[in-house]
Amino acid sequence: MPVEISIYPSGFAKELAKPGAYELDISSDKVTIRAFDTSGAFYAMQSVMGLIDSNNPAELPVVSIKDAPRFQYRGVMVDVARNFHSKEAILSTIDQMAAYKLNKLHLHLSDDEGWRLEIPGLPELTDIGSKRCFDLDEKSCLLPQLGSGSTTDNFGSGHFSRADYVEILKYAKARSVEVIPEIDMPAHARAAVVSMEARYERLMNEGDEAAANEYRLMDPEDTSNVTTVQFYDKKSFINPCMESSTRFVDKVITEVAAMHKEAGMPLSTWHYGGDEAKNIKLGGGFQDVNAEEKVAWKGDIDQSKQDQPFAKSPQCQAMIDSGDVKDFGHLPSHFAEQVSKIAADKGIENFQAWEDGLKYSEGADAFATSNTRVNFWEVLYWGGASTIYDWANKGYDVVASNPDYVYMDFPYEVDSKERGYYWGTRATDTRKMFGFAPENMPQNAETSVDRDGNGFTAKGEFEAERPFLGMSAQLWSETVRTDEQFEYMVFPRVLAAAERAWHAADWENPYKVGVEYSQDTNLVDKDALLADWTRFANVLGQRELAKLEKAGIDYRLPVPGAVVEQGELAMNIQFPGVALQYSVDGENWLDYNDEQRPSVTGEVWVRSKSASGNLFSRVTQVQ
Repeated sequence: MPVEISIYPSGFAKELAKPGAYELDISSDKVTIRAFDTSGAFYAMQSVMGLIDSNNPAELPVVSIKDAPRFQYRGVMVDVARNFHSKEAILSTIDQMAAYKLNKLHLHLSDDEGWRLEIPGLPELTDIGSKRCFDLDEKSCLLPQLGSGSTTDNFGSGHFSRADYVEILKYAKARSVEVIPEIDMPAHARAAVVSMEARYERLMNEGDEAAANEYRLMDPEDTSNVTTVQFYDKKSFINPCMESSTRFVDKVITEVAAMHKEAGMPLSTWHYGGDEAKNIKLGGGFQDVNAEEKVAWKGDIDQSKQDQPFAKSPQCQAMIDSGDVKDFGHLPSHFAEQVSKIAADKGIENFQAWEDGLKYSEGADAFATSNTRVNFWEVLYWGGASTIYDWANKGYDVVASNPDYVYMDFPYEVDSKERGYYWGTRATDTRKMFGFAPENMPQNAETSVDRDGNGFTAKGEFEAERPFLGMSAQLWSETVRTDEQFEYMVFPRVLAAAERAWHAADWENPYKVGVEYSQDTNLVDKDALLADWTRFANVLGQRELAKLEKAGIDYRLPVPGAVVEQGELAMNIQFPGVALQYSVDGENWLDYNDEQRPSVTGEVWVRSKSASGNLFSRVTQVQ
C-alpha cells in the first residue's frame, strides 16, 4: 500500500498548529499523511504502526485521524548512576518511547554512587568513578554501595564510552527523541569528587601542582559537618566557590557538546541536577536535643554541631563576605546561574534542573540561557499541588515530574514482594498513572490518597499564568539493579504516562484558583474516568502487551485478583485479555476459565500469563 507524506504547516487549524501535529487518512488503497513538521510525520507513521494487529499484520483499518500533542515535553528520566543500565537497555527504551510518542530521554549520568560517561581528558571519572569495589582508600574504585558487593563485575559498575554515547544519540535522533544529559551538582556528586581527588593525588605525586588543582572539586580546608539525604558527608558536594569547580563544569559540558555535535544532535539542553544540596540533620526530620517543644517522631541531635553545606569552607566564606552571595543557603542556586552562563556561552538554549536547586534564584530571568526548565518533584499532599503554579509564574518552563504519580521506582502495588521505594507514595500502578491530571494538580486529591493511604485536601492558590511545558516519568535506580528489573519497573505503566503527556482527557477539569478537591468532593466525572481507563486497559491487555513482548521487553504482568468462594476459585485481572492460571500444588499449572470456575480446597497458587506463554506474573497464594 503506498504512503504519501507531505509537510504542510500552514494547513493546520490553530488548535492543531504545533510541532508534532499530523493528519492521517487510511483508505482502502493508500495511506495519506499531512504533517505540521517532520516529527508530525514520524508520529503519524507510529500511529499507522500502532493500528497494525499483531495477529493480522496484513490489514489496516480505514480511518481518519487529526492529532497533536498535549505537551511539547514528553519525557522519561532514566537513572544509570545509582545502578548502571546497559546501552542495549537504553536503545530498547528509545524504541518504545518512539512508539508511544515520548520525545525526551533525560539521562541521569552522575550521582554519589557512580559516574557513567567517559569524558576525554578526565579518565579518573570512569576509571574510578564508574566502579564500585572494596578499596577503603578509593584509589581504584568507589566503596561498595547499594548492595553491589566487593567486586566490579555487577550492576554497581559500568559506563558509556564516548562511542557508546554517540551511538545512543544517533539512535535517538533517528526516532525523534532528544537526549538530555544530566550531570548532578553541586550535591549528589561524590563519584566526581572522589575521582578528582584521585586525579589530584596522582598529579601531585608527579610533581605537577598546577595540573593537580585544575579540576579539583573540594576545598581541602572545608571542615563542615554535613550529612546528605543519602547519609554521605561533605565529599558528596562539588564546592561551588572554587574556580576549579567552574573549570570542571566547563570541561565536561565542552566534551559532552562535542559528542552531540558528532552525532548530529546539537546539545540544546543541559541538565544541572541541583537537588538536595542540604544537611538532612538540619531539616524537618530532626530537632535539637535542647529544644523546648519536642515532636515525638523527630530525631534528637545536637544541632549546634551541624553545618550547612560549605559553611566552613574558607573559599565560600570569602564569597559570602564579598557580598556576591547572600548566605550559604543561596550558594547552590548561585552556582546554577553560573553554570547557565557556561551553557549559554556554548550556544545551549535550555538550562534544566530539579526545582529545589533553583529555589533561591529570583526567577527564570536570573539565568543566561534562553529558557530555564524545572523538573517539579514536590509531592502533591505536601503542598506541591499549589506551588507548581508559582514556579511557572516565575517564568520557568515546568515539567511535571511528581513522585507520587510519575516516579517508576515505587512499587506497583502494596506488597512486600514488589520492589521499590515508598517515601512519596506507597504504590503507583498503571491505573493511577493513567488517572493523573498534570495540569490541574488539586484534582488528584479527589482520585488518589497520600503515602499512608489517607485522603488529603488540595486547592490552587496561584493563578496559572503560563502553561506547563510538559511532564516526565522517572526511574531512579537505587532499588533497580538489572536491565530486567529496569524494564519490569518501567513497562507497562510508562504507557499511561505517555497517554497523559500526549492527550488531555475529558474527565480532567480545568484548573481554577480556590477550587478545593478531596476524597469528599465530587467534582471529577469518575464515570468518564472509569470508562476511559477501561478502554485503555483493554488496549493494553488485548494489543500493546503483545507488542512489548515481541520487542523483547521484560514488562510486568499484573498479579491476578483471586478469591475462593463456596469452594470455587474466582479470578480477575487488571488488563482484559491477559490469560489466568492456577495451581493446586504450586508446580503444575492449569488455565482458568471464568465460565467454568474450578472447585478447589486448601491453598491455591495463581498467576497471569502473556499471550505467547513465555512471560508470567509474580505468583501469589489464596486459600
